Amino acid sequence: MSTRPRLLRRGSTAWRRSAAAVAAAAIALAGTGARAQDVTEPSLKAAFIYNFAKFTEWPADVLSGPTPFSACVLGDAPIGDALERSVKGRQLAGHGITVQRVAPDGPLKSCHLLYISGLKAGQIAGIVDAIKGAPVLTISDVDDFARMGGIAHVFVENGKMRFDLNLELAKRARLQLSSKLLVLAARVHDGGAAPAQR
Repeated sequence: MSTRPRLLRRGSTAWRRSAAAVAAAAIALAGTGARAQDVTEPSLKAAFIYNFAKFTEWPADVLSGPTPFSACVLGDAPIGDALERSVKGRQLAGHGITVQRVAPDGPLKSCHLLYISGLKAGQIAGIVDAIKGAPVLTISDVDDFARMGGIAHVFVENGKMRFDLNLELAKRARLQLSSKLLVLAARVHDGGAAPAQR
């Protein structure tokens, strides 16, 4: 039987259940008393994206001095808007946060974090190949993203929001993922082995 993640129709009962699960997971990562209700799909994903960044460490030479943290969004304008609202007035490791909407042929290596959505597998493969080895935390809701060369894949499985991590690619990008992320991950892909079920 296939356990392939399924897409949920916004506003459906299943989506509302998964939305609550996303909020709960985001709260677990953030360790705050935030409420899990009255949230939108983009704001939930924005919370996930911010918390992925919060629990990732970039090399000192990448985030040095007054350099702002650059969170880039490709292919999903509502997520960009929600992320901008979510990070307003916040800092990440002492750095201000800027949110940029980028194009597939843009200067993606200048991003510290890149969220990708709504693109075809071939386009995504080209993008992750172009930034391979660069210290960019790549996140997407596209199926099998962690197997396609991305670092974090967010998906819905059995009505719950889950995520896979590609630890080997994070290491190659010189990014240090917190043990909190590794513990909460559904699967962690490390090296040539198949993703380990957690």
